[in-house]
Amino acid sequence: MLLHSLVEHADSRRDAIPDYYRRRPVMWQLDLPGDGGGAPLVIDLRPGKGEKARQITAPYGVRSGRNPAPFLLADSALYVLAHPGLVSGPDEGKRPSTGQEDVAKARRRHAAYRAMVTSWCADHPGLPEARALTRWLERGTSDAWPEGMDQGHLVAVSVDGAWVHDLPQARDWWAGKVAAAKSGKQGKGLEGICLVCGRTGPLLSTLPVPVKGLPNSGMNTQLISLNQPAHYRAGIKQLGATPVCVTCGTKATTALNALLADRDHHTLAGESAIAWWTRDPATETSMWTLDNPEPAEVALLIEGLRHPRKGRDALVNLDEDAFYAVTLRVNVNRVIVADWITIPVPELKRRLGAWFADQRTWDGWSGTYLCWSVWRLALAAARWDRRKKHYVDKTVPHHLQADLARAALHGSPPPAHLLPVLMQRIRADHHIDQPRIALLRLALTRTTTRHKELCVPQLNAASTEPGYVCGRIMAMLEAIQRKAMPKVNATITDKYLTTAVVSPRAVFTRLRIGARPHLRTIARTNEAAARAMESRMREAFDLLDGIPAHLDTEQQALFILGYEHQRAHSARAAAEARRLREAGKDLSDDQAADALADAAQDAGAPA
Repeated sequence: MLLHSLVEHADSRRDAIPDYYRRRPVMWQLDLPGDGGGAPLVIDLRPGKGEKARQITAPYGVRSGRNPAPFLLADSALYVLAHPGLVSGPDEGKRPSTGQEDVAKARRRHAAYRAMVTSWCADHPGLPEARALTRWLERGTSDAWPEGMDQGHLVAVSVDGAWVHDLPQARDWWAGKVAAAKSGKQGKGLEGICLVCGRTGPLLSTLPVPVKGLPNSGMNTQLISLNQPAHYRAGIKQLGATPVCVTCGTKATTALNALLADRDHHTLAGESAIAWWTRDPATETSMWTLDNPEPAEVALLIEGLRHPRKGRDALVNLDEDAFYAVTLRVNVNRVIVADWITIPVPELKRRLGAWFADQRTWDGWSGTYLCWSVWRLALAAARWDRRKKHYVDKTVPHHLQADLARAALHGSPPPAHLLPVLMQRIRADHHIDQPRIALLRLALTRTTTRHKELCVPQLNAASTEPGYVCGRIMAMLEAIQRKAMPKVNATITDKYLTTAVVSPRAVFTRLRIGARPHLRTIARTNEAAARAMESRMREAFDLLDGIPAHLDTEQQALFILGYEHQRAHSARAAAEARRLREAGKDLSDDQAADALADAAQDAGAPA
């Protein structure tokens, strides 16, 4: 199914790359005179500092073995100009190697390159480009290489400034040569029915194009590779047990490489790469990366999810279209298909709407909902560095970013280890921010239906879940302390969160008693505010049958959720109270409590 979809995509691409070609950075241009006069020019195309390398679409293929074959016309300096490679000189600079082994290797590679180019010229005697190449080959190459050139630099040949490898005659000849080589030895090639297109014809022994663009990939990373006895199927190695014809094998791997090179159709997720496409190439997919969700588009998706009939503009009815996504990793030059999905586009948009609805958080000060990219959510599960005030990206759980993307596309829960890992991080570093709250909501809402109803983005004042209520109480106690002691260095949350989130009873009795002198301090300047705060705290305690002695991991997550929801609710109330006070209006007792001079600090308002 994957190969079939890739072949289908290759046929529909308008910017299809020729068979056995790929985009490559070129460093040097060998320009030959078409009229035979003058010497060849070696033009430096290397990028300057801060610039991107120039890309060309050049011949490419799998290169392996003791005597790897050259590529037609555009190849490394080792092949094109017999460059032996740079070594350190006596003055600490770099100079071409004079070692016997390096020079002999360069000459062998160049001889193979000359033989291939000579063969192409012989097959196209009427082309002016072929005659120019023949004259160059007859002169022989010089041992004087431009300064800074190394053997791995790509050198492409042109005649009067035009790339020779772009000629139709060069493309067809190279495609025929690679296809013949990958169909097996002369006279021993396999024939049969291709499992992709269903036609009878020559079959590949190995896929002709390696997969490029994957993290940790090598020179010859293969989508299908069976070259060890343990890998064989029915005793048959390589593609003998996976019949793929030359045309389909080429199209599939070329299309996959094109997707992995297209920023609008792939994203990197740690050690994985996710590529996606649609049956109709014109379908817009800019936001489906989940890397940078736009608020307006997210709102449309959620609106379509809540009101399917009213939201038909959001859930565009494209029944004829389909969405494909594949998650790939590499293991010793072999591609691992970690995930593969094919669904209708409307179903994709429904799942994306559910994803954003399940993870969005509420910013009380701005009065807006926030949604987070997959990579930002994955980073929130890393360790928080208190001194540098940022997440340590190397501590993100293995494959978490790819697992979150899979949960979004499949409409499934995040990995089971996410919640315990995240709670361990919070207990250890006491850092609570919006992305971590979003992760907690995801883990809880996608675990059971009960939590989906409970874990709304804003404060749920009617909830009697012990963990959630305890979290709200912790936020209230912290707010009382801050109002009484505006310049406190370490709050009760800093000191007691680790214990309170696991064993509330051991902490809350003492903290409730300790809040009394704080309330008396507040009452000296604003008695109404002190009464309102005490009343809120009493109402919250009344929601509990008793302070729980111990909370499991699920209730601990609800504790953090309740704590943050209470803080966001206080922020919204403080912003409203501030607006009324600036307008010169009288405030109620509750509003007076929220409008204290340091209310912004209580609610975690931005500075």
